[in-house]
Amino acid sequence: MNEFKQSVCALLILILTNCCLNSLYAADPPAEPETVKKIKQVAIQVLATNPPQLFVAVSGEVPSGGFTDVTLTRVSYSKPPEDGIQDYYLKALPPTQPAIAVISEVKARDRWLGMPSWVKGIRIHGVEDGVKEKLFKDVQQKAHPRMRRFKGISNSGSYDEALKGALAKLNQALADDGVRDATATWKVSSVQGEVGGITGLNELSVVIVAKRQPAWKIEPASDSKSKSKKSE
Repeated sequence: MNEFKQSVCALLILILTNCCLNSLYAADPPAEPETVKKIKQVAIQVLATNPPQLFVAVSGEVPSGGFTDVTLTRVSYSKPPEDGIQDYYLKALPPTQPAIAVISEVKARDRWLGMPSWVKGIRIHGVEDGVKEKLFKDVQQKAHPRMRRFKGISNSGSYDEALKGALAKLNQALADDGVRDATATWKVSSVQGEVGGITGLNELSVVIVAKRQPAWKIEPASDSKSKSKKSE
């Protein structure tokens, strides 16, 4: 009888212990992302597409390995900030298990399609003094408008006919990338002619260079091949 009582007591103790442990585990809140303390590098690229795009790449330091779910989050505003600086936070989920105690690097990227016109730069937040700021005017923007060349030819030596042919190619290219109602500025780049021979050759060519608004996104293969010939 005593042995039975001892067994029951041991079983009750085991059950109570498990209940206590479960309650302790349940009381622990789930891990939440932490703001990375130190921001190491920030790279930005502005593309003058329609609509404009902003690419941001950030790296930061964390105190150990095992950090996951690294995110770069834009701050939302009820109204645009007066300084025109968009704030970001670099966050990562800390390890839930023992991790190697070595300073590690985490990285994240963000693509902002349709960046508002009020944005003049960005500010990446770490903890305390771990902040880096980048102004668009301080970096080289790689959003140079794409120039394209168009060539018209007249077999009767007519300048007007050759120019008209080049402009016809430009007008056709305005709808590239699916853009509607685009406009372009252009100027004559070169005029070249060839005459004589048994057949009485009288050829004249006109090459124009143009810049579209909004800018062309992709340069056609024909443009690349003809660059060496200075024509389209």
